[in-house]
Amino acid sequence: MKKSPEIKVNPKVLQSLRETSGYTIDEVAKKLKTTENKIKETEEGLNFFTLTQIKKLADIYHRPLAVFFTDTLPAMPTVPDYRINRDKRLTSDVYISERRAYYLAKKLSEITEIKSQIPTFSETLKPEELVSQFKKYLGIDLLKSVKPSELLDYYKQILEEKLLISIIELPLKADDVRGFSIFSDVSIIVLNENDNPSVKLFSLFHEIFHLIKRTSGICSIEIEQREENIETECNLLSAEFLVPLEDLKEEYKKLSRLDENARISEISKIYGVSKQVIILRLLWSGYITNEKYNQFKKEGVEKLKGKKEKMFGRRNWNKVFHNRVGNLVIKEIKKSYLSGEISYSDVFDVFNMKTKYIEKFIHE
Repeated sequence: MKKSPEIKVNPKVLQSLRETSGYTIDEVAKKLKTTENKIKETEEGLNFFTLTQIKKLADIYHRPLAVFFTDTLPAMPTVPDYRINRDKRLTSDVYISERRAYYLAKKLSEITEIKSQIPTFSETLKPEELVSQFKKYLGIDLLKSVKPSELLDYYKQILEEKLLISIIELPLKADDVRGFSIFSDVSIIVLNENDNPSVKLFSLFHEIFHLIKRTSGICSIEIEQREENIETECNLLSAEFLVPLEDLKEEYKKLSRLDENARISEISKIYGVSKQVIILRLLWSGYITNEKYNQFKKEGVEKLKGKKEKMFGRRNWNKVFHNRVGNLVIKEIKKSYLSGEISYSDVFDVFNMKTKYIEKFIHE
């Protein structure tokens, strides 16, 4: 069998492509089924990859083959990291998702004349005042007793239409990344596809308030943290939007006939958010003790064990792929294609999915 030829590639480009894709030398060595020493030597210009290995690297890094044969170093991602544990290395799927988000925002800017319309509010407003003004801007009232999945779809549509932002969901395997936002001419929010709808809902508004504060960020959204920083501020605003404190107090009183556990469960259903959000709101307002909160938290963690594995036993792939591109992108790319402004090849590049799904989205 003829051996694949060895190809000379700029070693600095090789190293940069690996680093900006979030891979370590040992991870790449395992994927290429070679030694760490071979990777090190090749990145130092002392060895070479075969064409077959370079093609495999292009697949691993989610990069076009052509970038391996330029002398241009890819830029490192620039979204600020707001995770609690920032010493923990971001996984490759986060880097890849970040590149995807930047690409979609760039394409929308190039193909359309859209610019995000994100409102500004006075810095002196209290959280409840800011949220009230934002709801007026969106033209919506508090929604209650709606399934989290339906609530999520409703808010995504409203936010994309009113703010002209792109909201997408991508499979982030990292257990400490709930989502991220990129503030730009066409701002974009990425939610973790693997989270359940009630978690995505809170993450969505956390990221929305990042954009309102004119900041980008990769977020773990640790809602327990109380330090005075942008993450805590976005958590408080997200909580106030979805679970207004004064309204929560009224619901809590109405359900006094129930025991504490049933009460929390019922309130969680009313607002469509996780029980943790509810019990934290009750803790901060003095309705439950720290001891009670820790008990709820422990029970909640135990109940969730094994649940994530079953979460997507049967997936609606039409919806999954729709969410990976988002309402705004589908609407604008479809309009540009049907008016003859862009080619089918452009559509294929932007959607990045099987033809059968592309056909469905542009002709439905």
